[in-house]
Amino acid sequence: MSAQIPSVAASDYYDHVRFEIAPLLPAKIGSVLEIGCGAGGTMAWLRSTKEIGFAAGVEFVPAAGEQARAIFDAVEVGSVDEVPFSFPVSQFDLILALDVLEHLAWPDRTLKNLFERLRPGGMFIASIPNVANYRVSLPLFFRGQWTYTDEGHLDRTHLRFFSRKGAVALFEDAGLHVEAVDVTYCSPNIFAFLGWRGSAARWYSRKILRLLPLPSHFIESQYLIAARRPG
Repeated sequence: MSAQIPSVAASDYYDHVRFEIAPLLPAKIGSVLEIGCGAGGTMAWLRSTKEIGFAAGVEFVPAAGEQARAIFDAVEVGSVDEVPFSFPVSQFDLILALDVLEHLAWPDRTLKNLFERLRPGGMFIASIPNVANYRVSLPLFFRGQWTYTDEGHLDRTHLRFFSRKGAVALFEDAGLHVEAVDVTYCSPNIFAFLGWRGSAARWYSRKILRLLPLPSHFIESQYLIAARRPG
């Protein structure tokens, strides 16, 4: 059973384009299934760059799913664990699950089910937030604080939490071979006390923190995992 995300109107969140997956994409994509497709922003971009013959989507929020029908060849609205998957294509070259698995009560079962929807040699790409990031680990370690928020690492709709090792194990246990793990970083601004803020301050902060003997997961924010079905 998936998280009960409020049925809100489609917003910028559901139109967001995930350009960061570009380096992980297969060269050729004949068919693709996107879980949590939103209003179709990412798929519209993919179809402008790849010759995709068939694109299917699954979206939990009805308003976003209705918008997505203009981009996809077929869309089913509902939880990925409950929709009938009555698509004319049964196996896909690519499956996307971007910011989805952490919202599911049993993501391991979902991955094993989706494994059968992936053709042999097909690619599964997912994004998963890192629960060991400093925004979670420091308040927990120093103050014993674990406070849910409306968005971010402790989004109140998250049901599962993963470290890098846990995320990789999730895919390997489903029978997929992890080929690449790309990382997006989020580090504290160590210059904030001087009044220096902004992207440049964070960039220099990240460079300095990488020189210190800190575990890498401290500033790793999100993992983009590319895993292939054997064969």
